[in-house]
Amino acid sequence: MEIKFTKNTAGEHSISYQRDDGSVTWMRASPYFVQHDLSHYAIESTLGYRTAFLGMINGGMQIRDFEDREKRLSMRVTDEGWYAESMANLFLMELTQGRVDNFNQVLAASFRQMNLDVSPPQLSVEEADKIRKRLQELIMQWQQLPEKEHLLLSF
Repeated sequence: MEIKFTKNTAGEHSISYQRDDGSVTWMRASPYFVQHDLSHYAIESTLGYRTAFLGMINGGMQIRDFEDREKRLSMRVTDEGWYAESMANLFLMELTQGRVDNFNQVLAASFRQMNLDVSPPQLSVEEADKIRKRLQELIMQWQQLPEKEHLLLSF
């Protein structure tokens, strides 16, 4: 799958996903959603996840389905999907609030709050640092991208 982030500072950015079968889904995106999807990319590509958010999109899910409460509640989300979603938010939080020293403990607490019937993941220090580094590189590439240009990623 190819993911194309298009910068438009005069309005909303856009993100399009061209699946392996050639079909496309896309959305207009606020700066937050650009960073959120870059976080998903850093996590899922680093950890080799294939059934989380990007895998769901590649498998045919429409991006707008995530905006529809009824569709979202009826989605079958894999363990990888829950892991990636929780980590995406936590890694983004680190960008603005600083590194979380007890990352796995905070992640486990978020799983308890969500009342999931899924055990939280445990990342090694090396895995977490690799994701942090990749996310920082992606955010920097996005920030340096000229207006109307694209950041293209393969998944």
